[in-house]
Amino acid sequence: MTVYIDIVFLENLFMNYIIVFASGIILKTQVQLMRYLLASVLGSTYAVISYMTMLGIYSNMGLKITLSILMVGIAFRPKRIRELGKQLIIFYLTSFTFGGVAFFLLYFVKPQEILFKNRITNRNVSHKNSFVWRNSRSHNYNYSI
Repeated sequence: MTVYIDIVFLENLFMNYIIVFASGIILKTQVQLMRYLLASVLGSTYAVISYMTMLGIYSNMGLKITLSILMVGIAFRPKRIRELGKQLIIFYLTSFTFGGVAFFLLYFVKPQEILFKNRITNRNVSHKNSFVWRNSRSHNYNYSI
């Protein structure tokens, strides 16, 4: 299995930013791009660390909840616990909505470059037009879901 850490980081950064940004729009908060970016970097760093290590602590639900609380705290700077709870619920609902739409697209659209076998997603990506990998032709990425 080949996993490129920079690709994992960039994909997670992009998706985390979209989720935090969408949550901010739903919450009707003033957009603070730098805070959203910092929260997204925290989530992406967690994703990279969880790929790099095999420690069970990174799959612990308590750590994931703590991480999401930190991300919401960094992004929206709540002043009260009740406000944090509301922001956290919106953040989770936005995340679940994006995840549901992604699974819908994967299972019903069935893109040619993504293969499913035994609950593992194999994505065959050509990098001939990519700015990241200029000398490569194609790579297989395997992600467990």
